This record gives sequence, C-alpha cells and structure tokens, in this order.
Amino acid sequence: LVIKAPPSPDYIPRPEAPISPDYIPGPEYPEYLPPADDVLPDEEQPLPAAVSPTVEWPGYITDSEPKMDP
Repeated sequence: LVIKAPPSPDYIPRPEAPISPDYIPGPEYPEYLPPADDVLPDEEQPLPAAVSPTVEWPGYITDSEPKMDP
C-alpha cells in the first residue's frame, strides 16, 4: 500500500503532451534527393559472381544441384 500526498489545491491536471497531428513523412531536403527516376533501377539485377564476396568463401558451392557421379 503506497500512500500519496493529495495534490496541491492550485494543481490543474493537463495531458502529458499535446496531441500531435498525423505525421506524413516527406523529403527533408528535396534539393539533395535524386530524381524519382534515378532512385531504383527498373529491374533488380544480381551481382556478378566476381563482385560477390560469397564466392571467395571456402566451401562455397556454386552449383545448388550438383550432378551425382554414376
């Protein structure tokens, strides 16, 4: 059981913070953003094997379905 002192007679209860309007994100600095056409390429392209660091890992298997020896 916690006993609290009564509030001051001059105390006026108010909300903790004012209600904020719904936030709609927008560009902060539009002069520094690229044009919308340059943001993403038309199609996603995988990295070439020579650029991918995964190929250099020891034990990396390049063929996901290896052929079985007869």
